[in-house]
Amino acid sequence: MTLLKKILGLFGRNTENNFVKDHQAQFKPPINSNTSHTSKAPITFGRFDVIVVGVSFYQKVLEKICGNKCGKGLDVFTQADIIPDNDNPYDNHAVRVEIDGETVGHLSRKNAILWRSKMISDNHSGVVKCPAKIVWDKNYDEEGSYGVWLNLDLSLSDSKPERESAETLSASINQSEDYIEFLVNELNSFELSHCSVGDVVKLWVAHDAKEIFIYRKGGGPGEGKIGICPDEFFRDISAAPGCDAKIASIYEGGCKISCRLVSKAEMAERNKQIKAAERKKRQQIRKDLTSPVKYSAIDEDIYKCYISNKTGMCDDIGTWEQFHKIEEQIAQICQERNGKYYKGQTKTARFAIIFDPAARTLSNVTRLREKGYKVTSFEKALDHFGLTDIWDCKKLTKTENDYKRVTYKAMFGDMPSKK
Repeated sequence: MTLLKKILGLFGRNTENNFVKDHQAQFKPPINSNTSHTSKAPITFGRFDVIVVGVSFYQKVLEKICGNKCGKGLDVFTQADIIPDNDNPYDNHAVRVEIDGETVGHLSRKNAILWRSKMISDNHSGVVKCPAKIVWDKNYDEEGSYGVWLNLDLSLSDSKPERESAETLSASINQSEDYIEFLVNELNSFELSHCSVGDVVKLWVAHDAKEIFIYRKGGGPGEGKIGICPDEFFRDISAAPGCDAKIASIYEGGCKISCRLVSKAEMAERNKQIKAAERKKRQQIRKDLTSPVKYSAIDEDIYKCYISNKTGMCDDIGTWEQFHKIEEQIAQICQERNGKYYKGQTKTARFAIIFDPAARTLSNVTRLREKGYKVTSFEKALDHFGLTDIWDCKKLTKTENDYKRVTYKAMFGDMPSKK
């Protein structure tokens, strides 16, 4: 799964449209902390639009739950327990997801905060059950893997239509046909609390529901919905080639959006610039995937180091438990040599040690060097520190090569042979 996420990142793919569905109450079952798994048939309708993260660590558990059904292309509908994971050593705001008493992942960090806020708002606590769908995804992995989606209502109870309490403005002060100003309907005050006047917002047109959803910047998949555009503006906004929207004002109990409709000619010019940027990005990716990386010679500065790009962990590489043991050993060795191991990037560090196999690229190494660091790989650092007995470095090297080969093939075709 990690490899595939990296490939998606390279394409610059926006997956928001797959997830940013409306969390209206009629599509979501009510919160019920007393529902039994076997009291009735699993719910198979509604919007399963809240993704469970971290499922790559629980593939064997999901395989046990599903048998071979998902592998044959069949979705498995069941119930999940949503459990506040207050004792989580990495995040005391975490929310765990269990199926049949087994952990299958967690809510994303932002969804966890939103869920906890909803629980407080609705005066609920403890374990809550909700419908779940287990799927088999082969879109980006030849072998496929399990994924879990929830039919979980994340909207807050204080979200309510604003049109009854404030007048909807139908045009801007300048009365220009290119500008529209309106008050947000079904305002989500929790999401609005993350916003400021002048912030850019995204208007997502749901043609099937004939509604326009408003999302703040920085919201993850399925998160960040501020509210809904008034119905009377659906036709004008949905028919426009594009639009630039931002928060014009925020007041107690409401929010006003200013929207400029983009002309066909301007949108064509923007698309031209986007395509030019994409071509440039593809050229850089091709160069990154084919250019050998030359690391810095390891010297005494290695004892003032930090590990960069702490991502990409998967079963093919190792475990986070092993990784933390490595960190402890490096910290001890650095201290013995009158140096220091830093937990993150800092100006006083001299060496950057790249962990993620997908980050061993010419552009990433160049960026780190421009920041003043000497750069080496995780494997080379472990070899220098004498810690190769704790970690199988060959797995990292193999994963790096596989990543570059698979990514190159997905984007450009077969990778050219090395001369």
